[in-house]
Amino acid sequence: MRVLHINNEKTWRGGERQTLLTAQEQRRQGLDSRIACRRGAPLEEIARSNGIPVISLSSVVPAALLALRRSAAECELLHCHTGRGHSLTSLAVLGQRKPMVISRRVDFAPRNSAFNRWKYGRADRVVCVSKCIAAIMRNWGLPAAKLPVIYEAVPGDAYLPREDCLKELRERTGLQSGQRIVGNVAALVGHKDHATLLRAAKVVAARCPDVAFVVVGEGERRERLLSLRKELGLEATVHFTGFIPQAHRLLPGFDVFAMSSCMEGAGTIVLDANMAGVPVAATAAGGLPELVLDQQTGLLAPVGDAPALAEALLRLLGEPALAQRLARAARQRAEQDFSVATMARRYVELYRELLSGGQNARSAGGKRVMIPDA
Repeated sequence: MRVLHINNEKTWRGGERQTLLTAQEQRRQGLDSRIACRRGAPLEEIARSNGIPVISLSSVVPAALLALRRSAAECELLHCHTGRGHSLTSLAVLGQRKPMVISRRVDFAPRNSAFNRWKYGRADRVVCVSKCIAAIMRNWGLPAAKLPVIYEAVPGDAYLPREDCLKELRERTGLQSGQRIVGNVAALVGHKDHATLLRAAKVVAARCPDVAFVVVGEGERRERLLSLRKELGLEATVHFTGFIPQAHRLLPGFDVFAMSSCMEGAGTIVLDANMAGVPVAATAAGGLPELVLDQQTGLLAPVGDAPALAEALLRLLGEPALAQRLARAARQRAEQDFSVATMARRYVELYRELLSGGQNARSAGGKRVMIPDA
């Protein structure tokens, strides 16, 4: 089976990592999986270095459409990993009837436009990475039969030893030996809500002066966050490292992992923290409560509630037995329920269903798919 994965994003974030992991594991399982991605983007370089065939897409739309159309004609099934990739692919294969699978990773409804109604009607399955997203897409108008849930996954074997992590983190931030670290890995964009994390850090710092916060990531909110850090008097407490390639490998250097998102489709970095044995405190945004079971595999706080997030962090820092119990349970669940092999196999099963089931399988149970206006 030849499958073309499409992701034309410029940057390297969770969706790009999941695209790579899916294609990589499917090749191990015997599929001829390929990746169509933007020329010069990190995904292109990383996919090539991992031996995955790559189709480079120009940033010039007509040229990208032509290259994608040619590549799609050679494949049996198309798997789009981003909204832009979905749009581009839908246009590129006009006149072709290739099965098309979409991975939906964001916890908000598509804009209600004629084009979106058309492109989602064209898709054979819209795979949601959390039940939260599936509910949003049902409310938007897609039938439940078209919305399987396949959770994302992490490999769990790409972490550095703790001392190596600490050495690199100290070199990047100037942290002193003996300081405990609350870490966060996320792009500095609005929906990650780092402002709430900084306000929680203010509370934690007042009670635990030996704790430092390390935020790994880059993005459009950086200057605003630096200003807020100054306003809160946290220059010596909160450290921004900027973008670090493969930042998840440094997770064992954190004593606690914090996730402060106000919107989050899934948030697979918390699974990395689970696999690395780091206890997690997170907000209950989007699909996060499906990954972090409150009081069982981590602690949850209401979205935007800095004092509650601070209290969760303080509990994990101040109650080692609790932190260890939650971390152990989280790792066990991540190994059992969120393996890359399981994720890739579920996608392969879906592909085979679409390819072997004829028109009924490819139209959500044989019914015509209609998307009403929101």
